[in-house]
Amino acid sequence: MSDWYVGKTPEDGAEKIFSKRLIYKYDTANPDYKNLMDFNFAEKHLYGRVTKFHFVPMVPYSTIAPLEKFHATISDGGAQSALNFVVDAFNALNNQFTKCIMNGQINPADPFLSKLRIFKSYQNPTHLYTQHLLIYKATLASLLNQERANITNFDQLILKVMPMLEKSARKNPFTMPAYVKSNFCPINVSGLVVEIADIDPNDDVEKIEKFYNSLNWEFYLNACRSYGFMVDKMIPWRMVADIGSPRMLEYARVYGMTSTNEVLRGAYQKVHRLYFQSFKNTFYNLYQEARQDHLYEPVDCAEMPGAIKIVVPRKYTPTAFFEQYTDEYFLQLYCKIRFFEEESQFTESEQAYIIDDCVEMASYDFGKALDSFENILNKPFDYRGSLGYIKDKHAKQQR
Repeated sequence: MSDWYVGKTPEDGAEKIFSKRLIYKYDTANPDYKNLMDFNFAEKHLYGRVTKFHFVPMVPYSTIAPLEKFHATISDGGAQSALNFVVDAFNALNNQFTKCIMNGQINPADPFLSKLRIFKSYQNPTHLYTQHLLIYKATLASLLNQERANITNFDQLILKVMPMLEKSARKNPFTMPAYVKSNFCPINVSGLVVEIADIDPNDDVEKIEKFYNSLNWEFYLNACRSYGFMVDKMIPWRMVADIGSPRMLEYARVYGMTSTNEVLRGAYQKVHRLYFQSFKNTFYNLYQEARQDHLYEPVDCAEMPGAIKIVVPRKYTPTAFFEQYTDEYFLQLYCKIRFFEEESQFTESEQAYIIDDCVEMASYDFGKALDSFENILNKPFDYRGSLGYIKDKHAKQQR
């Protein structure tokens, strides 16, 4: 157990751990390197996962800047990949490390900051969300069984499930857009991340010893800055492509993207545009999983006390189901659940008004209706944890 930093197996209480983390943040501060960033602070926490102005969740999805694999010789733990221009930038930086080792400019014995190897990079958000949703659906099914819900049709399922989601969805997101913005989803889904070590991210002692105290540490920061990478202060082996830096944009320009906005438009797609059909299928499948072959219900008959009848819950083919429950129906459902998930300051009546407007808009432009709703919902400037919120709170404290 370290006297100053959180170790691999912390034995301190929460207060002591908090104090040690403050010491770590103070000791690792370095104003000379603006590319040493705290990705846990304010909107930086969502870097690479939301759009620039409306903070709408997004994921890599493009033919202009597709994911590209790193060479197997520098990859550990299976195939590693990132957006194509990020791979190019990293390869150039890695070549610089190799040259400097040969020239004796850096310590070749450093376990991580000499011959660079990639331990983790892009993680597929759809796969991660699917795993998250499997657990979520199993939990809902368990709760329904505990309540002996006796669901006989889809409308009854919704009546039972929505109160559950209202209680849980803020902390445990149900939809993929909310998942991508949540703490459950790593920054690696952005396609902008390269991790060159496999150290426990909670072990501050090893971070200090293996990185901040390394003879090659300042060379590493300088090299990352020169090739357009930021370094995560809390996870110093994590390099994150800075799509606002001129150097990184030089690599993006090869693929026709000359600005940050063009990278965001060219390399990413908003999650809700890719997800809505899956949202509908999720509820169809949830009903199929919750539906029982038959149910026993008591008969209200004075002449036959204790009598029961057998009820067969309704079966839906996919075609019949989606004819009865249309896109407009699921848009309303989607909007209600998204309001559950986000820290929104809209009143119930305002929420209902927004949903009605979106459904009306959907009748002539469904995609625009979804876009408009997410733009309204995701505005972050007054929410807890946003930079605007922090600044406003600080200003009030100074009065």
